[in-house]
Amino acid sequence: MDYEFSYDLLGQPIARLSMGHEAIGRWFSEELGSDLQRINELLNIIEEIELRKVSQRQLIGAEFELHIDINEVEIFAQTLDFDVAEDLPEDTNLYDEESRSGCGLPDFKQALLSWKTFVS
Repeated sequence: MDYEFSYDLLGQPIARLSMGHEAIGRWFSEELGSDLQRINELLNIIEEIELRKVSQRQLIGAEFELHIDINEVEIFAQTLDFDVAEDLPEDTNLYDEESRSGCGLPDFKQALLSWKTFVS
C-alpha cells in the first residue's frame, strides 16, 4: 500500500493512497485530519487489538465507518446505497473504490504512524 501526504491550498492535510485504498486516504484526510488526540486514541485501539485485549473495534465518524480486527481494517462510507443499483440497467457496475477500502492491520498501522508524523 503506497501513500503520499500533502497539504491543500487551505493548509489542510491530504492523504492519497494507492488504487484500491482510496477510502483510507479519504478517512485520514476527512475524519482524522491533524487531530493528534484522535490519532493517538486510534493507535491505542490498535495496540489493544494487537495485545488481544479486545478482538475488534468499530468507529463511526461523520462520513465513514472503520472496522478493525487482528487481521484487517475496513473503511467504508456510511452513505453507500446499493439499493440504487436496482434502478440501473443490467450489467451496470457502480464505482465504489473511493468509498470502500481494506488492508492488513500492520499496513494500516504503518500508514497511520506516517500520517501522525506528517501532521505533527
